[in-house]
Amino acid sequence: MLDSLIELEIAYNLMKSSGSEHTVDGYYNQLNTEIDVLSPESEEFKIIKTYVKNTHADTHSSYSLDIKNVYTVKRQGEDARFKPFRKLHNHKLLWHGSRTTNFAGILAQGLRIAPPEAPVTGYMFGKGIYFADMVSKSANYCCTTPHNSTGLLLLCDVALGNMYERTQAEYVEKLPKGKHSTKGIGRTEPDPKSSKALEGVEVPIGKGVANDKMSSALLYNEYIVYDVAQVNVKYLLRVDFKYKY
Repeated sequence: MLDSLIELEIAYNLMKSSGSEHTVDGYYNQLNTEIDVLSPESEEFKIIKTYVKNTHADTHSSYSLDIKNVYTVKRQGEDARFKPFRKLHNHKLLWHGSRTTNFAGILAQGLRIAPPEAPVTGYMFGKGIYFADMVSKSANYCCTTPHNSTGLLLLCDVALGNMYERTQAEYVEKLPKGKHSTKGIGRTEPDPKSSKALEGVEVPIGKGVANDKMSSALLYNEYIVYDVAQVNVKYLLRVDFKYKY
């Protein structure tokens, strides 16, 4: 709740600071973000479309996702902030979903970590930025309804490095030495044999398969980083949630 209020405050301040230019262009300029439509004929679009199709989890069967638009995103200053982590191994293109009302703040200021005053409840692996490799796991956080069915999703290049792997919830205050992120290991994951590479970043576009290597309390993978600089927003998707009932 506190996170959402902060995002709403940022959006309100952005609208105020646009001055007399109360137009779409005025609000867009306040984002300090370059947003361009990605051609449906491009290889990137085709990979993203497959990623959406293949990683919709069986347990999230109340809706399907229809891609309306994919946009490339370049946030001002984010490339420079991300630069120290480009050499870190283990980069994945991962999903992040949120309410549409949060996206003005997200695009203007980037994905952020909950402030110290935010309650710890709801953060299974501590206060960090959470990502998924199953599209519907992130799509659930869009909080759409049959009457308000448009949602927004991000795809981000996340520098994961050495992951602190867990099979159940564990509140992480500080990562163990030598670890750069946390991975909650799910019982279902995209087939690792079907992953693609996009500009040197792994895209786990395989269909969901059972992870038989270990037992886990978690249904699906989740990835958490605790430094905002480990995230580079790459794509924004506008999707329609097609509710079945």
